[in-house]
Amino acid sequence: MSDPKIQLDPDNFYHIYSHGVGGRDLFKEADNYEYFLDLYDKYISPIADTLHGC
Repeated sequence: MSDPKIQLDPDNFYHIYSHGVGGRDLFKEADNYEYFLDLYDKYISPIADTLHGC
């Protein structure tokens, strides 16, 4: 199976989101949320500005 990459254009805004299925929590434990934030800081923060998070 190929690993398609999506090219994002600079100077554009993108709405990127994730949600739990069926109204379930996305993060079951606080450690899951901390792990997500660590990965976000490692991979997203260096290449993109985050305007809002909730």
